[in-house]
Parts: sequence; structure tokens; C-alpha cells
Amino acid sequence: MAITNPISITYGSQEIGGASATYQIVGPYIIDKSYDAIRIVVDVVVVAASFAGLQSAAETLEDEFRKRLTDDDTLVINVSGNSWTYTVGQDILKVRSSIAKSGNPEIDRGYSRGYTITIEGELPADDSNDSGLRDIEVLTDFTPSRQEIVTFRGAYTATTSGDAKTRYEADADDTCESYLDVINSAATFELVDETYTLDREGDGSTPAPHVLNFTRQYVALLADQASSTDDSQIRDHRVTFTDLGQHPGDSNADAKRLRRVVGSYDCAIDITETTNLKAVYDSKIKDHVRELFDSNFQPSVFGVEEERASYDETSKRISVSLQFIYQPSGGEALVEIAQSVAYREARNIDYTATHEDDEFAHFADVGFATLERVWNRTAIAVGAEPPKLRIRERATNEGPIGRFTDTIRGQQGPDSNNTSEIQTEGWNVVASTSQVTPRWLGDPAFGEQIEVTVLTETVVERFTTKPGNRTSTPIQSGATTG
Repeated sequence: MAITNPISITYGSQEIGGASATYQIVGPYIIDKSYDAIRIVVDVVVVAASFAGLQSAAETLEDEFRKRLTDDDTLVINVSGNSWTYTVGQDILKVRSSIAKSGNPEIDRGYSRGYTITIEGELPADDSNDSGLRDIEVLTDFTPSRQEIVTFRGAYTATTSGDAKTRYEADADDTCESYLDVINSAATFELVDETYTLDREGDGSTPAPHVLNFTRQYVALLADQASSTDDSQIRDHRVTFTDLGQHPGDSNADAKRLRRVVGSYDCAIDITETTNLKAVYDSKIKDHVRELFDSNFQPSVFGVEEERASYDETSKRISVSLQFIYQPSGGEALVEIAQSVAYREARNIDYTATHEDDEFAHFADVGFATLERVWNRTAIAVGAEPPKLRIRERATNEGPIGRFTDTIRGQQGPDSNNTSEIQTEGWNVVASTSQVTPRWLGDPAFGEQIEVTVLTETVVERFTTKPGNRTSTPIQSGATTG
């Protein structure tokens, strides 16, 4: 005769205990409950009227208690009319059960068999605002430059307000921001990495995750991404400047050449904001790199000499390289000098034939000789410059090139005598070709260019001495004079 048990447990659609004559609960049951899990252990005896009935009832029990409960299924515990109902996906999560034949000799006889059933599940976050956040761990890492990298790890659970993913998307941003504000309220943090896992829970066709485990990483921004420190379209940016100094050598020890700087910018583009990479570069990054260069290096004048922009459409990243040419603040206008000097000699000898048997016999008399000094010069100066006059009065030779003294390691150049008077002895300028080529350096699209003048000169000087009495014997051939 069936005995009504004050305890009954309904697992999905299967009930044990209570008024059931086939599945009776024997002895006490165990409930082990913590903030994140629940575990129920109960002993059940299967009672039948025949061995065939016993086999069928036992197999049914075994099948029912090896199942997973899905979304909206219920686990009900009833004690003397008082019920505790756990709805899967709201009050209890990831429910599973197991069944084991207990092997109790006092029960396993006749048409009865004993089983031990264990039901386990996770409990949702117990939060007054129903955010779903069950656990969180925060790791703060400082780089050698003391830049903060903050990593969050935690778990969101389903609640009566939605599944775990819904709760994560609704709450994670605010929760992480509140921790970041505690870590460093003055810093601007950017989310640079995010991962999460979802379980297989649902109603069988539509996933409704019960537990979401997540990892997020934030980086404190030390440099502006564009016009603002944190731009919504730009993620994980890198800005580097490489200052290139070239000193191949000039004809003047104090020449200070134009310098070059390579500005590199690399970033990811948030596809939830935009997918047009070139538009972001043109509207935000290009001017930002130029402004950073201007503020860091403070040039007198500058221009963009080379521009390279790479667009990675597969991962939505931009890589930019801009090469700037500039004159440092306070630099001199004359930026490059190349000068050389050569001596050119020519002489004339008068040969008078002697008409002797030796047909090579001549009298050799000194004629005249010329000694010239040829200067070749190329100079580059910032600004506009006219060609230079070397023979006429040089009052118009203003500017850095005109004031160049043409001194090379103690060797005087053609401008050492800064008058137009002819010298009766020494060097006189006899020919000069002066050419200037205006040039604009830099891409005009950036609105900044450098105006320079390239001066190319060839100056010829001739050496002379005062005429006087001959002091040397005429040059003669080796022929015998009669």
C-alpha cells in the first residue's frame, strides 16, 4: 500500500516522492547551497508488482534523471505542502542530474530497487539591482612608463531580466568604468581587448546563455588619438616620431642642414562607428600627426616630403607614415654648401726655326702665361634669393648666400676682395656665371611648404703681376747658334 511521503521533488516532468507509489523517497534528503551553486541528494526506492514492471520503472527513472533541464523548465521541492520552485534560466542555471544504484541490500529485494539521485545547478547573481554580475576580478599592470593596463575577469548570469549575454551588454560598461574611476580618476581609459564565453543553454532551438565568463582589457591613453584624447572611431593607436639627421659634409664647418622627421601612426577602426578608413585618415589622422609634429619639434618652416597610408580592410586598421622636412627653430637660412677650387694654367712659348740640318732645332723664347683659379659652388638657402654679381659693384648681394664669405679652411674665395676695382697685382675676377633655381619643398595639399633657393656658380679669377725689367734669360733650345 502506497504511503504518502511529505517530501516530493519534481524534476522537469518527473515527480518522485509525495503520493507516488512507484518512486518513494526514503530517509532524509540533502540540500547543499552556496552563493553560486545548489546541490540536492535524495534516496529513492522503485517499487513494482513484477520484475517486468520493476525494469520498466527503473529505466524510466534512469532516463529522466540523466537529462538536462532547459530554459523555463522547473525544479520543484515540496515539503508538507510548502513549495520551492526554481525556474531554469531565472532562479537556477545549468541544471544537471545524475542517478546511481545505491546497492542497499535491505531495499534491493523482491520487486524494489534503491537509487541515489543527485541534482546540481548554479545560482544566479544575488544582486539587489539585478545586474547579473556574479564575480569580478581586477588586475592592474603598470608598464615601465607607468602606463596603466587594467584587466577585468568575471561572470554574468541570467536573471529574471534576461539571459547572461543580455545582462553583460547592459551592465559591463558601467561596472568597469566604476572600477577604473577608483584606479585612476584622472586617466582616460580605452577598451582594447574583449572576450567572453557562452554556454549551450537555451530552449533547444534558441540559445539563452545562463553564464557568461568575460575578460576585458583597458589601457590608459597617454597621447591624443585625434582632436580628442579618446576618439570613438579610433582604437589602440600608436604614434611615433623618428628624427633623421643627415650630415654628409659641407664646405662650411657651420652649415646646418634641413632635418627630416618620420611620423608614424597606427590604429584600429571601431567598425560599430564607421568602416570608411580613408575618411578617418583624411578628416582626423592626417592633421593630427602634423599638429603633433609642429608642437613637438617647433620648426621655423616645414613641409611634408613623403606620405604613405596603408588601409587594411580585412582587420580595419590604418598605418600611416609622413616624412617631414623642416628647419629647426633658430636655424640659419643657409642650409647646404658645396664648393671646390681648381687652378688652370696655360703658357705660350715662341719657337723660331734655325733652318739647320737638325729640323728640330729652334730658338725657344718666353711668350706669355695665364694662371686662373676656377671656383664652383652650389649653395641652398631658405627663402628667395637673386643671382649674385661678382664683377660689378656687389651692393645688391644681400641675403645669406650673398654674405657667404667663401672661406674654406683658410683658403680665400673670390669674394675676399669685396670691391669692383681691378687689382694690378694678384687675383681679379674675369668671368662669373651665377644661376638660381627657386624650389618649393613639401606637399602643397598639407598647406605647409618650404621655399628654398638653389644657387649654382662658376667664378673664374686670373692672376697677374706688374710688368718690369726682364730678370731671366730667354728659354732657348739646345741647338748651337752660329
